[in-house]
Amino acid sequence: MAVRLVVFDVDGTLTRHNSIWWRLHQVFGSEKQGKEYYDQFFSGKITYRQWADLDAALWRGKSLKEIEQIVQSTELVPGAQQTIEALKANGMKVAILSGGVDLLANDVARRLGIDYVLTNHLLHRDGVLTGEVEVNVGWGAKVEEIGQIVDHFGTTLRETCFVGDGKNDISVFSVVGLSIAFRPENDDVAKSASVVIREDDLRLILPHIVKRHHVSKRVKT
Repeated sequence: MAVRLVVFDVDGTLTRHNSIWWRLHQVFGSEKQGKEYYDQFFSGKITYRQWADLDAALWRGKSLKEIEQIVQSTELVPGAQQTIEALKANGMKVAILSGGVDLLANDVARRLGIDYVLTNHLLHRDGVLTGEVEVNVGWGAKVEEIGQIVDHFGTTLRETCFVGDGKNDISVFSVVGLSIAFRPENDDVAKSASVVIREDDLRLILPHIVKRHHVSKRVKT
């Protein structure tokens, strides 16, 4: 079946860094507490929502400008712009599904011309963070959220390709028609995907998607 929709993770997939959450800890000097909350979540002591709330609370009162500076300086992976342009030129819709935060995901989407973003919302008021977060995408729960994007575009999971790099992308790999592990963070991620790209150039995903797209269209005609 032809690929009509391509959905991307952000951190480590469209951007060079692996976690916007951790970058904020580094900027605001909250690495120690952030690491404690990280360990508590992965040891099963707290839920993802509790983890997100605890992290966001550390940044209450911090300046939105500091985050905007981080976001604007974020480096995209090589070939990101050309890849999105090529997908759209071939008639595909493009979206973001990220467990990061909207301040980064929305900026990346704007720069690349991506059509739709589903991510977590870091709340702010009058130029400062409120210490609250609206969780829309849980860790490892993208399989539950991908349906919102598919419904938005009126496509199906079989017509969807998902591109990601992390353990929290594995769940969605299993339900889409084509899954691509781009620079996978470990072997578990690589083994869970249909296609593995280890080189540092996003354009290398294009032959796998575009070929499938055109072959499927020819079969139909």
